[in-house]
Amino acid sequence: ASHGLALLGGGAASGGALAFGVTGGTCVVTVVGAALGGALGTSITNAYLSEDKSFSIELFRDGPGIPVLVARGWLTENSNEWSEAMQAVERRYPDSPVYRVHWGSKEQKALAALALKGSGGGAAGAGAFAVGRKASKSAAKKVPFLGGALAVAEVAKNPWHTAVVRADKTGVLLASILARTEIDRCILVGHSLGGRVMITAAETLGTDPDAPRIQTLHTLGAAEGKKGDWRPLNDAVEDAVHNYYSANDKVLEIAYRTAQVGDKAIGRYGFGTAFPKIHDHEVTDRVGGHTEYFGSVTLR
Repeated sequence: ASHGLALLGGGAASGGALAFGVTGGTCVVTVVGAALGGALGTSITNAYLSEDKSFSIELFRDGPGIPVLVARGWLTENSNEWSEAMQAVERRYPDSPVYRVHWGSKEQKALAALALKGSGGGAAGAGAFAVGRKASKSAAKKVPFLGGALAVAEVAKNPWHTAVVRADKTGVLLASILARTEIDRCILVGHSLGGRVMITAAETLGTDPDAPRIQTLHTLGAAEGKKGDWRPLNDAVEDAVHNYYSANDKVLEIAYRTAQVGDKAIGRYGFGTAFPKIHDHEVTDRVGGHTEYFGSVTLR
């Protein structure tokens, strides 16, 4: 039994509505207002859990401070980066309870299989540019798993795109769960597609004035596309959004951008916004690749 799911406390049933939209080729579902804590939020939770059996919220460490939830993504689920992530969070928030959010095992395994299939380099690397991305051949060799699967015309068959959609759904689910807890605020930390999960969760919680507030959001190498209006995210946090990005992140520069038809990731280029609560931190001098953030970055 998941400790996190055991925290669900019901919440008053109330009406609400779902808003559907498409952004950057990704279907986004946003829960509006009171739906988060009500009966409709319960339906969202149940529907998601029937799709993703791997989802769970694990209590890593207890404490009296503001709860911290950590989500990671893509090819790191079984690596030792969990330990690096926990160490980074514990250093920054020594008194807080820390939770690990597990999600999207099926989608992440598909990406891992793609990486293994393309690990031989050669044709797999060359196939990355079938959709005309502006990247050098030398860069392609550094990410050999960029094969034909990332360049397919049918975006639904693209493993990256599938994982992106799962991340968006997970963010909505996480917001729905947090809206049923008795906490008044929390801190979110996300790496890679986990960063996308946390951005979606924060923006979704921001639609409900009665939901817990996001004290701070940390995103590291986030697989989230740049866009013009980040006001919903800016308004959803009390303190700040800290985004750590690296020009050395070839996964986001080549794999993500190819899979998302040219979309630039904030984990590679930064938010680039003037909204006062959103802060970009370039860490190129410390982070040499997509899996090096937690071991090299000190959270603000």
